[in-house]
Amino acid sequence: MRRLSAAVPLLLPLLLASCAPRPDLRTDIGEGEAAERRAIMAYAATLVGRADLRPLGGTYKNDCSGFVNGVYAASGRRIAHAKLRRDRSLAESLYLTLEDRGLAQRERPPNLADAVFFRNTYDTPYNGVTHVGLVERVDGDGTVTVIHYGSGRVGRIVMNLRHPDLRVDGRGKVINDYVRRGGGGRPRKDFLAGRLFHSYGDLYRHTGR
Repeated sequence: MRRLSAAVPLLLPLLLASCAPRPDLRTDIGEGEAAERRAIMAYAATLVGRADLRPLGGTYKNDCSGFVNGVYAASGRRIAHAKLRRDRSLAESLYLTLEDRGLAQRERPPNLADAVFFRNTYDTPYNGVTHVGLVERVDGDGTVTVIHYGSGRVGRIVMNLRHPDLRVDGRGKVINDYVRRGGGGRPRKDFLAGRLFHSYGDLYRHTGR
C-alpha cells in the first residue's frame, strides 16, 4: 500500500482524521485502506476556503477537476485520464475513465474519498458530466458531504439522494445545496445537488491499480 508523499503537510490531516467522526464506510474495505481514505480527505478539508490551488504543486487549474487532481496528487496518487474528449469537461473524462474500469456506479452508497459527479451544473449543449467533488462523509440519514471547488474557492456542499427535491428536511437540516444558479437569482428545485447528481467513482482504487 502506498505511503502519502512526505512533501505534503500530513501531520495535521492525520490528527484530524484520527479524531473526526467516522463517516459510514462500506464493509468491502480494510482498515488500512480506510485510514488512507481518511487521510486524503482530512488533507482536502485543510484546503476549504482556498481560492488558489497552485501551492498544491503542479499546474492544477482553479476549478473542480484541478482540486480533485491536486488532492490525489498530494497523496502520492496521480489520476490518469484515459478518456479525454475535445470540447468536454475534464470531469466527464474522469467519469468515462472510471466507467471503463468498472469503478463508476450510481446505486450503492459511496466510500470516503470517492469522486461525486454532477451533470448540467451550467448550460451545455449535451447532457453530460460538468462538475466533480470528493466525498468527505456520509450521515446516517443519507446526507453526503462533498468537498469541491466552486464559486471561486474550495468549499463544502451536501446532497441527499433519498430526498433529492428537498432543500431542508423536517428538522430544519439542509440536506441538498444548490449546485447551479438560476436565472434572476431565483432558486429552482431542479438545481439541487440531489437532482443534478450523476454518479460516484472510486478514485482511490483507480489510482492504486
